[in-house]
Amino acid sequence: MEYISTRNSQKNFSFKDVFLKGLASDGGLFVPKKIPSYNYQELEKLKNLSYEELAVKIILKFCDDEFNEKEVKDLVKNSYKNFRVDDVVTIKKLGKVNILELFHGPTLAFKDIAMQVIGNMYEKILKKNNLQVNIVVATSGDTGAAAISAIRDRKNMKIFVLHPENKISEVQRKFMTTVNSSNVFNIALASNFDECQKFVKLMFADKNFSSSINMTGVNSINWSRIVVQIVYYFFSYFKIVTGNEKINYSVPTGNFGDIYAG
Repeated sequence: MEYISTRNSQKNFSFKDVFLKGLASDGGLFVPKKIPSYNYQELEKLKNLSYEELAVKIILKFCDDEFNEKEVKDLVKNSYKNFRVDDVVTIKKLGKVNILELFHGPTLAFKDIAMQVIGNMYEKILKKNNLQVNIVVATSGDTGAAAISAIRDRKNMKIFVLHPENKISEVQRKFMTTVNSSNVFNIALASNFDECQKFVKLMFADKNFSSSINMTGVNSINWSRIVVQIVYYFFSYFKIVTGNEKINYSVPTGNFGDIYAG
């Protein structure tokens, strides 16, 4: 799989480049050079797979230049072993509406589904390439908690989380600030989330600074989060339909990455 920046389609990047950089140096977002697709026969082979089996098949399409199938299988298995349901997500029916529950991870947020995989990917890639990174995150609550849960106590990486002081829920604050781990750093700003995000963007924009500390991010700018979230759209579709009919998704979230994955 080759990737390009949304601001430059002439230069190709590997999955490792995309994963570790988070944001392209020209300020663009990384996207696949060509979006993979499935024909009807291929979809038929996928529809009866478990969530973890399906995740392996889909994720591998986007990172086959960095991981083999066994490595992705191990990543997925380790990522979801602490979820409270066997299939990672559940579907409940309410009248004519099917509700996809994404809150069965360690911090009760849908972001756990991608973050747990990303944490294991970091560990694998950094060890393989003898690298260290500093992960910088801006959060209004859920992202920071999920990222800390995924990164805490891992070698070769530190995570710095910026959140607006007194403007997140008490549950979110405790998820972030009560973690006793030497590689986790919480920074409360006497401001709002937009200011937190602004500081992170300024750090990424300073190329000398960001490269000198091997800075990367796990907000929705990181394509790997999108990849992992694609899985539950496929999984829920297969669980709901009986043939190849079309369905509509309504996504109650302020996180565009979640919608974009669909």
